[in-house]
Amino acid sequence: MSEISFGAGGYWGMKAFSERQAGRLVEQALDGGVNLFDTGPNYSRGNAEERLGRILKGRGRDLIISTKVGSLWSGGRNVKDFSPRAIEQSLQESLRRLQLDHLPLLDFHGFPHPADPAIESVLKLKDKGMIGALGLSTGAGGAKRALKLGIFDALMIEYNLLDRSLEPLITRAGSAGMGIIVKSPLAQTLYSRNIFRLTTLSDVWYLARALKNHRPKFIRGRRFRFINEVEGLKASEIALAFVLNNENVTSAVVGTVRPEHLKTDLGASELKLPAGLLRRIEEAGSRGVRADSTGA
Repeated sequence: MSEISFGAGGYWGMKAFSERQAGRLVEQALDGGVNLFDTGPNYSRGNAEERLGRILKGRGRDLIISTKVGSLWSGGRNVKDFSPRAIEQSLQESLRRLQLDHLPLLDFHGFPHPADPAIESVLKLKDKGMIGALGLSTGAGGAKRALKLGIFDALMIEYNLLDRSLEPLITRAGSAGMGIIVKSPLAQTLYSRNIFRLTTLSDVWYLARALKNHRPKFIRGRRFRFINEVEGLKASEIALAFVLNNENVTSAVVGTVRPEHLKTDLGASELKLPAGLLRRIEEAGSRGVRADSTGA
């Protein structure tokens, strides 16, 4: 599995974004050594899987394609359904859209509820050969439950400069032999000095989503603005390399609609951060923890 994974969702999968440009980004990722493409049936208003399937047609069998069950795009909104019937139907439809007959990695999109019938359903699909590895895209509570169950091959969790709260769980999961796939490794670039510099429709889209879903992190992002001033390195390179510096991280999923950003992300896989910079990052994170714990 490549250290950098391509997130086939977000604005990349929206109909407003040219499929030709979307295809060029996939080709760039492939040329850069990416072999994991992560998507979901509800991503990009239900358009992402089908787009990825068209772009990778005939090549997906040689890659690690991962998608989700438990979330659907229906009636113009995201719907949760972990019933066995919905899980099997969702997987079958995802395979059709992705133009595959086998899915290398299937993630629950959140810890399933009720859990037992959902997990039993997916394990039966695994026995049928429809899926390979079983994963879980979740937060702290779901990750803890997954570790107790011991049946998951991989965890997809958030981990970045601004949110390192799951670091102990990452260590535990890594020690248990689970793959760790990191979502939001760039922390929506909320440490950037240019976060409000909007030049394209996609910039507006991503900022609006960050304001809706990650508003508290804007303040935390200020603590790390010094990474914009490191000579010879870009802030996003540093942020991504920091995530990959964790020995338990298997892969980090990046999503972008800009070739220059993808080029930077791909380069971070080979980047070793100076010890002094890592110490400064640790100090900034520690200050944030103390401030948060005192309510400051």
